[in-house]
Amino acid sequence: MTVVSQDTVAIGPRSVKVWPDDVRTGPFDEQVMMAVFPDHQEIAGPLIERILEVEAEERRRNPQASLGEGGQKVCDLDKLGVAAFELIDRRARRLFQLVLRRDAAVVDDCWANVFRDGEFTLPHAHKRTVASVVYALDPGDEDASAREPMNGLLMFADPRMKACCRHKPEYVSTPAAPPMGPGAMVIFPAIYTHLVTPYRGTRPRISLAWNIDDHAVPGEVQHDGVLT
Repeated sequence: MTVVSQDTVAIGPRSVKVWPDDVRTGPFDEQVMMAVFPDHQEIAGPLIERILEVEAEERRRNPQASLGEGGQKVCDLDKLGVAAFELIDRRARRLFQLVLRRDAAVVDDCWANVFRDGEFTLPHAHKRTVASVVYALDPGDEDASAREPMNGLLMFADPRMKACCRHKPEYVSTPAAPPMGPGAMVIFPAIYTHLVTPYRGTRPRISLAWNIDDHAVPGEVQHDGVLT
């Protein structure tokens, strides 16, 4: 990948590189790329705590809100006042620039999804931008996958992905799930159909998501329960 400048974000007394020297990158599929940030555990705690505070408020305010899409959506993450979000947000934009070879990265929408026991997301795609990014902030219980291999997985089921069509091109036979451990970030074409399988666990499963393009998309994003 292209070498990029090493700008930083202040996390407490530390200056943390937006793109660390030891970040691991690689393909999951032809047009699906991944990055894993080894410093995740050092920066994630305050952001997790703040998201869960807002999530609790949202669920009290509207206990039915999570039923349509699955999980509780937390928006306006840039207003939480947590430096770790600025860092992770800049990493998502940088990944977009590196993978798509674009000079600009404009976030059309960004949110957190908090999944409690039994929650999931139906298959969907994102129609406004060219790419989507997902970051594993907290995958939930450590033994979740040991108890149930299909537990809380970000999964693709799209006929354009070779990983989903191992037996016959364009025929989905093997939905594919990238390895989303803590600190993993995946970027994929926003047109790809994806979902989250039902999560069973006691600790909440938290992911961050972005829809990104290289220009501002006309019109306002509507958070009206429509998955696309």
